Amino acid sequence: MLCLSSKKSLLSGVSAVVLATTVGVSAVGVSGALAQTVVDYTHSSGDGIWADGTERTTTNSTNIGEARAGDNLAIEGGTVFAYGQSRDRDIGVLKGGTTSAGRFTIYSNGNNVSGTIGEIIKQGNQAVDLRVSSLFGSSVSLVVGGDAGESATVRNLVIDMNQANTADSQGRALFNGDLTVEGTTQIKAGNNSTGSIDATLELKGAVNKFAQDITLDDQAGGRAYLTLSGGADQTIGRVSATGTNRIKAASDGEGTIKVLNGRDGQSPSRATFDIAIGHDDTDDANDKRLKQLVVGESSK
Repeated sequence: MLCLSSKKSLLSGVSAVVLATTVGVSAVGVSGALAQTVVDYTHSSGDGIWADGTERTTTNSTNIGEARAGDNLAIEGGTVFAYGQSRDRDIGVLKGGTTSAGRFTIYSNGNNVSGTIGEIIKQGNQAVDLRVSSLFGSSVSLVVGGDAGESATVRNLVIDMNQANTADSQGRALFNGDLTVEGTTQIKAGNNSTGSIDATLELKGAVNKFAQDITLDDQAGGRAYLTLSGGADQTIGRVSATGTNRIKAASDGEGTIKVLNGRDGQSPSRATFDIAIGHDDTDDANDKRLKQLVVGESSK
């Protein structure tokens, strides 16, 4: 059984320069053996590639290209990419810099790509931009938070599959813990005439807050989804109690919300939207209807 409640009106009319330094290293002993040394990297400016396959020579290397799965990354500025040719696309902790922050982008460029981030945190007042996209490639998936459901705080969140050129590919960002987005959130599908290229933001955390609009942007070849799939009650709300942001369509009749929490024998769950959704007749010039609201159904 699913309970769905909303504090706002719902749908209407549904139909490369790299400057990086090592901050520190740590190692944990397991059963008397030395575990992998975890390295803390800081990327300062320009474009950098995370774990592009360069052989590690020392445990305190300053080159983020030598990073291994589970190493930590702080981004002071510029952009760090993880893509199809990266050796390890898994990060332990991702965080903003001490005085500024840049962007982390994971993308596919010909092959399906997946990656994980254990936790995303602010450092001081700085939060990173996070982007999941396909550059003339196929599917890309990013999972944030492990079994413990670690939280994530980002500045801007973008899932953009519009440049994908492989039919039936998917772009997904899954957050296992609470998510806070301090800036914009965009979910954009791909445009392909021979098959669907969907983009999905999937939330499993109990509390998810957004400072600005969540924009769902369907394309001719794909659909944009906002999915709730946690095993307990979930809330989507605003960072500010006085905010006016909403879940909206890029164009009238685009975007789908799926409420799937509590499925598969889990406890009955409630999804609460403490945020406006779609069209509510208060601003006809800007309000746009979403395409669909799906409750308890996994199909399109």
